[in-house]
Amino acid sequence: MKSVLPKGVILHRRYSVEHVLGIGGFGITYAAFDLAGREWTAVKEYFPGEWAVRMPQGNQIVPESPEKGRFYQHGMKTFYDEAERLVNLQKIPDVVNVRDFFPENGTVYLVMEMLKGHTLRDYMRCRGIKAMSPAEAGKIIKAAGMALTQVHGYGYLHRDVGPDNIMLTSAGRVCLIDFGATRVYALNSAKSMSVLVKPGFAPIEQYSRSGKQGPWTDVYALAATYYFMVTGEKPPGAPERIAGARVTPLEAKVPGIPGYLSRAVERALSEDWRKRPRSVFDFLGEMGLLGKAYVKLQARGRDAFYYFMPDDSLSIGRETGKSNVVLHDSQVSALHCKIWYDGGEDRFLLANYSGNYTYTSRGILHKGQSIWLIRKDWFYIQTKHARYIFYPEVR
Repeated sequence: MKSVLPKGVILHRRYSVEHVLGIGGFGITYAAFDLAGREWTAVKEYFPGEWAVRMPQGNQIVPESPEKGRFYQHGMKTFYDEAERLVNLQKIPDVVNVRDFFPENGTVYLVMEMLKGHTLRDYMRCRGIKAMSPAEAGKIIKAAGMALTQVHGYGYLHRDVGPDNIMLTSAGRVCLIDFGATRVYALNSAKSMSVLVKPGFAPIEQYSRSGKQGPWTDVYALAATYYFMVTGEKPPGAPERIAGARVTPLEAKVPGIPGYLSRAVERALSEDWRKRPRSVFDFLGEMGLLGKAYVKLQARGRDAFYYFMPDDSLSIGRETGKSNVVLHDSQVSALHCKIWYDGGEDRFLLANYSGNYTYTSRGILHKGQSIWLIRKDWFYIQTKHARYIFYPEVR
C-alpha cells in the first residue's frame, strides 16, 4: 500500500501537493502550493504509521484494526485540537505560523508557513560543526527560550524541543516547529516509545502518561539542546539516568565555560522536575542571558523602586512567598503578574497569572496571556482600594 500522497493531489480544493518534506512517527509533511494565496506552504498530514495505512485506491487513511482505531481516533482528535490552539499562537513571531487546518481523507491536515532554512541539527551537520561556542549557542537558546516563554504564557507546552524542531531561517529567525502533543497518546510498546520521545532530550516524566508535565518539561529539553550544541553530544537518556548513568557537567567538557552556566544547565537537567527552574525565563536568567532592569511603582501618591531579581524577573502579587513586589491589598491575587527583562532586545515580557486583568499601554491581559513592553510603556493593577501603576526601566 502506498504511504504518501502523490504529486498534484489537491487538498481542501486549495493546496496542491508537490513533494515530501519529512516523515515522522505521527505524520508526513509536504510542500504544497496554496492556489488561493499564491504561495508555498508546508502541509502536515496526521498519519501515525503504527496505527493506520493508506488505502491503495484513493488517498483515504484507515486504522489497521478496531483496537488501533481507538488510538487513531484519539490521536486525530488531539492533532485537531492542537491545530486549533496553534492558530492562537500566530502573534508569537518565533513560532511557526499555522494558517489553516481541516479534516479530509479520513485524517486531519495542518497548513503552516513555509520556512526557508535548516533545522539546528542540519545547520550544524551541513557546516561541519561538532560543537558551537557557548556564546553562539546562547543566542539561539535565548531566542528559542523567549518563544517558549510566550507559548507557556498561553497555557501550552511544546513537548518536543530539540535540535530537529528549532529552525534557523534564511531570514535570521530562530523558530520553534513541530509541537508534540499527539505523542502523548502513543501505544505502550517499545516501538511506540521510540517515537513518543527523543532520547537524551526528553525528561523522565514524558516516559509515562501519568508523568507530571509542565513548563519544566520544556526547560529540560531546552537545556539538553544547549548541552548538545556546545558538546556535540546529547545527555544520557532519562531511563539510563534513572539506572545510574550520569550527565557530565559542562565544566568538565567545555574548556573555559563559566561555572554559573554549567550549574544552570545541570540544574535544568535534574531528574526530579521539582528541582528544575519552574519557567524557561528563570532558566535563561540563571544562564546569564538576560540584562538588568527595575520598575517604578506609583500608588497612593508615593513612588517605590524595585530592582529585578538575579534572574531578571519580578513577581508581583499579594503573598510574600510568591511575589517579590508585595501589594498589601486583598483584591490583588497571591501571584498577580510577572515581568522579565530581555537585555539583548531591550524589552520587557509581562505575563498575567490572575483571573483579574492586568492593564497595559498596549492592551488588556487576561489570565495566561503575555505581552512585550518597551521603556516608557506602563502597566497597572486596579482594585477598589487603589491603582498600582508600574513603569519598567533600565539603569
